[in-house]
Amino acid sequence: MIIMIIMIIMIIIIIIIIIIIIIIIIIIIIIIIIIIIIIIIIIIIIIIIIIIIIIIIIIIIIIIITIIITIIIIIIIIIIIIISIIIIIIIIIIIIIIIIIIIIIIIIIIIIIIIIIIIIIIIIIIFIIIIIIIIIIIIIIITIITIIIISNLD
Repeated sequence: MIIMIIMIIMIIIIIIIIIIIIIIIIIIIIIIIIIIIIIIIIIIIIIIIIIIIIIIIIIIIIIIITIIITIIIIIIIIIIIIISIIIIIIIIIIIIIIIIIIIIIIIIIIIIIIIIIIIIIIIIIIFIIIIIIIIIIIIIIITIITIIIISNLD
């Protein structure tokens, strides 16, 4: 009887120990699972953060590149505009100079023509005056001669 009781007690103790061991194993497994889940979540969060940071960096780089490109394009356009304005101004100045030179040449030609005409007119007038003087002298001489002849006749 005593042996039976001892056996029963031993069985109960063994069962309790097994149960405790099982419970401990289960708890350990649960803790391990929780730790694994937490690690996975942390890894996922870190990956998401890294991806977001990479995307932000890419966006910033793209923005900077586009800003630089637009600035370069604007500078090129401004340079082209300035060069074209300078060319236009040079062309206008050349045209004005050509026009002024043509006007001066025309004025000089006109002045030369006028001077030639005036000289010709003066020469003609002088010639006419000389002819008139010669005629007058001839007339005077003729009259004097005729007067002398007439007076001699008398």
